[in-house]
Amino acid sequence: MLSTTAEYALRIMIALTETKGGPSTSESIARTTQVPSDYAVKVLQMLGRANLVRAQRGRGGGFQLSCEPTNTSLLDVVNVIDPLKRITQCPLGRPEHEDGLCPLHRRIDEVTAQLETSLKSMTLQSVVDDSAGSSALCQPGEVNIAGSTSSETI
Repeated sequence: MLSTTAEYALRIMIALTETKGGPSTSESIARTTQVPSDYAVKVLQMLGRANLVRAQRGRGGGFQLSCEPTNTSLLDVVNVIDPLKRITQCPLGRPEHEDGLCPLHRRIDEVTAQLETSLKSMTLQSVVDDSAGSSALCQPGEVNIAGSTSSETI
């Protein structure tokens, strides 16, 4: 349901939240989040344009949060990168579905609504706080939800 880019943005924002305000280089962020370096820079630029992160050049510089992690929801981050798309009308254009979605698309929209509500209820800081002292991100080689070690799967 989330694009790879949206997941990368969430990883990056969680990693920056864990630094407690200190700057991190794009290389360090890429390594920590297991996001390809060039892609991490692209995502950081997108987050910067949305004023969620800021960059400081020079020695001791890097990227850091410019938003309040206790007030920034995961949905805020996802909406910057790739907003969830609700189904409001029949994607097939069927006239018999003008007044309401078919059972399939209604259920898909319900799941999207649940994801949206869930992401809205979690802040960056709450995810970090839930990690109970360890990193809120998977460590290299950990198994993800789909049971593989690929960082591409949600």
